[in-house]
Amino acid sequence: MTIWGVTPALTLVGLVGVMSLVACGTPRDQPVSLSPDYQETVRAFHQGLASLDVGLLEDAEILFARAATLSPDEPAIRANLALVRVGFGDDVAAEVELEMARSLAPDNSELAFLGGQLASFSARFEEAELLFRETLALDPGHHLGRFALAQQLERSDEAARWEEAQQLFASLLVDLPDNLAVLVEHLRVAARREDRTAATATLERLIALGERWPPVAVTQLQAVSGAVEAGDFAQAATRAQLVRNVLVRLAEFRKDQTAVSVSAELIAGPLRRFLRLPLPVATAAPRDTTLTYRRQPLGGAASGRDVAVAVLPPSEDGTAAIVVVDTEQVRWLSGDAQLPLSFPVAPGTTPQAGNGLVAMDWNGDYRMDLALAGTGGVRLVVQSEDGQFVEMTPTATDDAAFTDVSSHGVWAADTEMDGDLDLVLAPVSGVPWVLRNNADGTWLPTRPFPEVDATRGFGWGDLDRDGDPDPVLLDASGVVHPIENLQAGQFRRWPVVEARSPVLALTLADLNADGQIDLVTLGAGGEVRRHSWTDGGWSEETVARWSSADLPATPGGSRLVVADLDNNGALDLLASGGGATRVWLSDRRSRLEVLDTPIPVEVFGVGDLNADGWLDLVGIDQGNPVQLLGEGTAGYAWQQIRPRAHTAAGDQRINAFGVGGEIEVRAGLMVQKQVLTGAPVHVGLGEHAQSDLIRIYWPNGVMQADFDFVANQVITAEQRLKGSCPWLFAYDGHAMRFVTDFLWRSPLGLRINAQETADVPQTEDWVLIRGDQLAPRDGTYDLRVTAELWETHFIDHVSLLVIDHPPGTETYVDERFAPEPRKLRPYITGMSRSVVGAWDDAGTDVTDLVRARDQRYVASFERGSHQGVTRDHYMEVELAPFAEGDVWLLAHGWVYPTDSSINVALGQGQHDPPRGVALEALTADGHWVVLHPDLGFPAGKSKTMVIDVPRLPGGTVPRRLRLRTNLEVYWDWVGSAARLDAERPQLQRLVPEIATLEYRGYSTTALIGPRGLEIPRYEIANVRPRWRDLVGYHTRFGDVRELIEEVDDRYIIMNAGDELRFRFLAPDPAPQGWQRDFALIGDGWVKDGDFNTTHSKTVGPLPTHERSTYPVEASSTLEDDPVYRRHRKDWDSYHTRFVAPDRFLRGLGETR
Repeated sequence: MTIWGVTPALTLVGLVGVMSLVACGTPRDQPVSLSPDYQETVRAFHQGLASLDVGLLEDAEILFARAATLSPDEPAIRANLALVRVGFGDDVAAEVELEMARSLAPDNSELAFLGGQLASFSARFEEAELLFRETLALDPGHHLGRFALAQQLERSDEAARWEEAQQLFASLLVDLPDNLAVLVEHLRVAARREDRTAATATLERLIALGERWPPVAVTQLQAVSGAVEAGDFAQAATRAQLVRNVLVRLAEFRKDQTAVSVSAELIAGPLRRFLRLPLPVATAAPRDTTLTYRRQPLGGAASGRDVAVAVLPPSEDGTAAIVVVDTEQVRWLSGDAQLPLSFPVAPGTTPQAGNGLVAMDWNGDYRMDLALAGTGGVRLVVQSEDGQFVEMTPTATDDAAFTDVSSHGVWAADTEMDGDLDLVLAPVSGVPWVLRNNADGTWLPTRPFPEVDATRGFGWGDLDRDGDPDPVLLDASGVVHPIENLQAGQFRRWPVVEARSPVLALTLADLNADGQIDLVTLGAGGEVRRHSWTDGGWSEETVARWSSADLPATPGGSRLVVADLDNNGALDLLASGGGATRVWLSDRRSRLEVLDTPIPVEVFGVGDLNADGWLDLVGIDQGNPVQLLGEGTAGYAWQQIRPRAHTAAGDQRINAFGVGGEIEVRAGLMVQKQVLTGAPVHVGLGEHAQSDLIRIYWPNGVMQADFDFVANQVITAEQRLKGSCPWLFAYDGHAMRFVTDFLWRSPLGLRINAQETADVPQTEDWVLIRGDQLAPRDGTYDLRVTAELWETHFIDHVSLLVIDHPPGTETYVDERFAPEPRKLRPYITGMSRSVVGAWDDAGTDVTDLVRARDQRYVASFERGSHQGVTRDHYMEVELAPFAEGDVWLLAHGWVYPTDSSINVALGQGQHDPPRGVALEALTADGHWVVLHPDLGFPAGKSKTMVIDVPRLPGGTVPRRLRLRTNLEVYWDWVGSAARLDAERPQLQRLVPEIATLEYRGYSTTALIGPRGLEIPRYEIANVRPRWRDLVGYHTRFGDVRELIEEVDDRYIIMNAGDELRFRFLAPDPAPQGWQRDFALIGDGWVKDGDFNTTHSKTVGPLPTHERSTYPVEASSTLEDDPVYRRHRKDWDSYHTRFVAPDRFLRGLGETR
């Protein structure tokens, strides 16, 4: 089924971010008549919340300030402005806003709690205690306030205050008797107070709840019990903390923890409801019960009886087409004129009704192609630049006769997440095939779902909320097989879905608007059921029943569609089969009610066929194709959104239209979430005049958002880049400024191709900090390393090398990523000289671009089909003349990297592999010779390669050189300098005087030059999580100096949004006339969240210097990991912050 739109498009380029999840306030009745100022206040307030949710602080500040101007007496607005100020690091301004809010609502417990949180995070503990007490005086049932007060009381050494803390935890257990987080805290405090009775009683309650806990948690709980029985209460309290550190791995524990506490990265959640103003309507609009469908026949001569009709979504800004399948061919009934296509049907057989045709972009050119599957095999029909369709069925790499297999149906999915769509082919009998797209005109037949026989239906979406799409297959017996996506083309069975009757059709949708994609099934008895995956099992609910249906008994012969048919903002349901169709419309609370008018047509496709904003239907009526044009009188608004995954050539990170991703649209308090299927997304907005927020979860894990799009139009949403490696900032005497990225040499689990993972032979990294980039502040050098991207960082050592060198010399570090690791040392050279000439491979003079480090770079090559790799290209340079002696070639620039998924895609077909920079020289007789076949490439942003220039035969130093590669390398400056290998600088290696880990958030960036290369700025853009965090233990905030003193596998584990702050004592100044530069030395690893990176969902397995390989097979539990076993105490005292992407994956629809 496809949903699409056909009106002219606007362009949306989103920013990345996520959300916050706390609600408060008391509902009030909505007035009958509301002023324009109130309406604008509502819009600005809720759009400000959306901005805060996705971490766009500047937008949130502007919007809340606008709302405060319109409604200065609404305290919730002021409170949210206080949170924005906290995000910017301005606690003083936050206090001012909060005091204003409290003066407007002095009896509001939420504002008192917010004040307590702000005081506590600012280390004003006495004030925090008073405010938490005030919170409870105003609302004795305030769970977060009670928990926070108990934690404040525990800071004291007074026994009476410990007793009160225990009493507070005990009172919470009256309201929340099975809350694991409270039980563990109550156990720990009781043990600390040597209260044997309370500790024993709490232990019994925990043991009763621990049947499904991991063995290590049970072991720790037994240790607590043993310590209590022995009267060793200090040990019992310590063990209770360890129980907490283990249980935090469980989603159940983290959910309980969220009910009583705020995460370490947040002060508090925003106030989502007005405290004094009347509340706006918080749901979709009422059903449009006037919805009807006007029948129109579709013409076109058939060669046989028509059995199916489909909507072919538009390519780019074109129009859609209606195609029909009869017993012999595929015909176009609308759209550009096309010759009929032969359908693969064996003699004497009939095409399957509905699943034998799928539209998708097979080759990433943004034009919709067709895959056809029938009893005569499978065919691929590709749309050319002139809009015509031509058969281009790929050659199977290992079975040339494969295309003739008798098939029931075909579907599109990127099963390995490598950036192109594969085909899931269902033979009439036997195990389904996946035709893996090699992106070079061939495909490889694989069978990743061996447990399913005779597939009749397929779905592709994120059912377990872990960020990647999961497959669901329906077999010929009506059994549903959900399967977990383990990434990199690997899958694992889930329990089958229990059904009361054989399932005939399935689809994936957020039918109840709770922010989670569910499985929706149609049973042979006419029941429509919603199935949700929670905590390792399926829950289900009957949401509709087609009691009079004469449904075909064969699974795969019926269809389910979920779409907003009446534009009220809630998703509706359509079921079709047996020559008839039924529609159920959702009310403002997502409850389904059947549309009175039956539809005596079998429907196969859905789309806005006449561009009027109403979804229309196409189907077969007694063997003839028809269209049913929807129309109603409610006049609700709508939008069509066309996701576009990669914006240009050279950016193929995921399939062109984001198949397998998700989209959320928010208007006021209405939220609608849909699965991306490759077709444009139709969203009803009800009575809203615009969407406040459009947020897309791309299927490679990246999220983006944008705001303010008026209703009744089509929007194109384009994906943006995800990057790599931590960023280094230094204080230069005026401000913190970006220097370069750090730890680029040691990526963990980086896939070279579909079979191989790269080793990490060198974990040490040196980066140059020029003397003008680092200046003392209060007698110390201030350096900061920020984790901004979709990664976990393991930092084992950091030190600062002070390099003092004589007048007339310069110093460099060879900052390249090379096949053979370079020796890391300072390179002392003579004074460098820029090249006297530079030309690209088309002969264009680019000397001006590479004459200085000015962020003006050479970008004259075209981008290739995949990010980071392009055609073979070179830059030719002429070196400045030097006196006798050897020279270094100095090449400074950026690399736009590939990633694991791109490397997998490139490795599957006949693609040129990535090649590092080769150095070529022009000989005296006019020939070019290779001096270095592979020098590697600049290791990230703003990096310099120090390249030895060998002498030519005859002993001359070549002056005409070429830097050749097929990578996207952007040269900013190229020069040369005399080698001064005998020169000895004065070196001092400093260890940090201070090393602290803190949560900071994410920096703003500037895009420079024609390719939009990203340069970070030390300004906070947002503080909310941007990425689907890797799951596991990270280092707690605070002093971490001990962990980086030596290279010993005792490392800091950083998550995205964290910041490492270093202070190094500045030594005496350099000798008179000498120059001082620096090298930051680090040792560690970087592991990104790319879906094809080995173990990309988790922090583990933990890296170690004892091996250069990263294991494909890992220990099943942390406790079995060799690094953990050697340094177990670090997980007691340092690595106690368990991170999981719970908040990131909840969705915009949740209020808490």
